Amino acid sequence: MILRVGAGIVVLIIGYFAIGFVAEHWAWFASAAILLGGTALAAWVLLRSRGHERHDHVHTAERQQLLRTIDKMNIPTYDAMVGQLLVRLDAKRVKKFGHRQNDLGCNFVVTFTNGKRVIVRAKKDDRAMKRQNGTRHVQILGGEIKARWDCDGGVLITNANLHWMHHAARNESVAAQLGVLILDRDRLAEWIDTGEPPAELRPVRAALQSTANQ
Repeated sequence: MILRVGAGIVVLIIGYFAIGFVAEHWAWFASAAILLGGTALAAWVLLRSRGHERHDHVHTAERQQLLRTIDKMNIPTYDAMVGQLLVRLDAKRVKKFGHRQNDLGCNFVVTFTNGKRVIVRAKKDDRAMKRQNGTRHVQILGGEIKARWDCDGGVLITNANLHWMHHAARNESVAAQLGVLILDRDRLAEWIDTGEPPAELRPVRAALQSTANQ
């Protein structure tokens, strides 16, 4: 009993002196608390950001592996893959028309439940596609939307990169003028990876309105 009372008295005395010391040096303790709190917050943010970086790195690596697989596909396999993506859309009908003799790509006419029709051209990357940066394919498809297919818009789906360096702005400008939506390398990989089609195809939106209004 005596030991417990003595211990209690000792604790009270230590507490008294400790409170007095803190009160006398409150500015120093406040600075230390702010410093430690800031350090802990910075460490938490850093670890969190590194976690996101690792996730993004893994995500990017998976997309790159997916693209390498697509690059190795032959043309019929690539066309079949695009066809499978299209039949999963909110569409009433997807009709395949095969290849043209000049190898512009495989054509699909997609009729959406809202009545709009879109001509989709699946074009596997080749040396000509890379050399011409895709502009020729965008122009030809744009000219065929109404004249040949009687559609409201066009979509070019390719594993080529049509958005590298200074070609991106030109291709997007030409595509916008002709009513063509470009789904090239990165957007194709995203569609396959996530299973979610581009917003413009859920269902056809402003980007694929009738070319007569442009």
